[in-house]
Amino acid sequence: MKLLILILLFSSCSSVELKEWSFKKNKDVALEGYNEFDEIDYLDHLISFEQIYKNDYKKKILRLKRKTYKYLSSILRNIATHNELFFTEDLKSSFTIIESEIPFSFSLPKRKFFLSSALISKYIKNEAMLYSVLVYEFIRSEKNLYHKTKIIPTGTMSTNRMLSLLRLRSKDKAEIHKWAYYLLKRTGIDSGTYLSWLQVQNRNSLDFAIQIGDSQSISREEAVFKAFLIENEKENKDRNRNRHQGSSRNFYAFLNDVRR
Repeated sequence: MKLLILILLFSSCSSVELKEWSFKKNKDVALEGYNEFDEIDYLDHLISFEQIYKNDYKKKILRLKRKTYKYLSSILRNIATHNELFFTEDLKSSFTIIESEIPFSFSLPKRKFFLSSALISKYIKNEAMLYSVLVYEFIRSEKNLYHKTKIIPTGTMSTNRMLSLLRLRSKDKAEIHKWAYYLLKRTGIDSGTYLSWLQVQNRNSLDFAIQIGDSQSISREEAVFKAFLIENEKENKDRNRNRHQGSSRNFYAFLNDVRR
């Protein structure tokens, strides 16, 4: 009998506490102190991943000659100089080359660029191809083309996770490809090389799986870009006049520095 009384008493107390908690929870709820997570906050959050990523891969970062970094920066300056209306700010660029058997590239806001040694050694066969790789990341970094997403900081950042966070939808990448075409054309680089770069990724989709995420997406991007070229007949006719004549000595010095 005593046990039954104790159970009833405990149940009644629990009921009172729950009702009181529910009342307090819903009384005078105010959101005046809540600040929405805006675009600049998210960009700053992305930039913070640079150091986290570098710390995780510090033994894999290639120590290259100063001349190599100057050469990469000169490519971006060349693109920006011929497209001053598109690139409005004169910010310093930083480049990090990661020793990896996987080909990949990505960028963070404020012109932070990352390339893998496999990408450079195996797939960048000429200077125009290097322009094609960099112009895509240059556009993204300059225009802050990064999707907002919830990111739970863990103190570590793998390449796979970084690329998945930065991945864009195919339709968004299709627009960047069009911008890249015009920017390269104005720079005097054979804009048809950009199509070649998409085809390289498509033909080697297994190697680039970590970069593109979905092998079908790069096929769609190539098809859309081909259609874009066909629609722009005048650009096709002028392509030979905008062909970049070979690769510079600095380009081959860059390759040798990465491969050594």
